[in-house]
Amino acid sequence: MKTLLQMPAVRECAAISCSFNDGGCHAPAVTVAAAGEAASCATFVESPIRGGIAEITGTVGACARTDCSHNKNLACKAPSVQVGSGVTVSDCLTYQPI
Repeated sequence: MKTLLQMPAVRECAAISCSFNDGGCHAPAVTVAAAGEAASCATFVESPIRGGIAEITGTVGACARTDCSHNKNLACKAPSVQVGSGVTVSDCLTYQPI
């Protein structure tokens, strides 16, 4: 069984208005959403309150983009992901349609 330590890390996040982003993603696990055209980070929270765990780097906990080449059984198999501005301010830029 894999643990969160073995899940793909959020290598970079350019969504600076997200409360989990403080020099990097500090959400324990992010979810990539399947709504519309965007492979957006569903964990994005715009708030002045800093969230997450400062000592960790976020990982991808779940991915609902079944049309992504990195998706296997709703889990991300990419080595790492990058989050940034695309259709939304917090898209998974690693998303690659099949």
